[in-house]
Amino acid sequence: MGSNILIVDDHPVVQMGMRSFVDRYKLFEHTDVAGTGKEAVQFIKEHRAEPGFYEMAIVDINLPDYEAIALVKFIMDNSPNTPIIMFSMEPPKLYVKRLINMGIKGFLNKTAPDEELLFAIKNVKAGKTYFSSEIMTDIVNNADDEISAVANELSDRESEILSLMIRGKSPKEICELLSLHKSSVATYRTRIFDKLGVNSNFELYQWALKEGLIHP
Repeated sequence: MGSNILIVDDHPVVQMGMRSFVDRYKLFEHTDVAGTGKEAVQFIKEHRAEPGFYEMAIVDINLPDYEAIALVKFIMDNSPNTPIIMFSMEPPKLYVKRLINMGIKGFLNKTAPDEELLFAIKNVKAGKTYFSSEIMTDIVNNADDEISAVANELSDRESEILSLMIRGKSPKEICELLSLHKSSVATYRTRIFDKLGVNSNFELYQWALKEGLIHP
């Protein structure tokens, strides 16, 4: 079995750039690229009987069809020997610690220079971890703040749904994305509102804006 990597990102330019980067530095023998979370799930399912098939997965944290926490859990459950590096344009303050606690091995900003990306991949391939200085600074600076407190109070499912809500997904879309009944989504929505201390979608938007989770 050769050395394989799975890249999960919905932007064609990023897909091409990452594939070219991997080929240029001869980091892996084969690269699979998934443009959606569902495609990533299918790739993992195809090689589920080969737990070490993917030597690494680099995953965009904001996919249009799949919530990041759910996808990370799926990869870890079905390909436990595959270390995961998360990729993001904006450090997601609410979810960084949760993802690290789940066991991801790296976190990079998409604006990271090639040298940092190369260093991160080599570190993770060697069984180490790599988290950008921006991510580590954010964790330290927000170690005891309200965002961390809220993140600890939310369940994984609540975090998934909150992430989709602040990205503007409707209840119907959330039901479809997470395969939940509409009554379950309504119940989770109520719990999230209670824990955040908000009473409407508008107040949720204001809260997310204030905490830097979304940008106007």
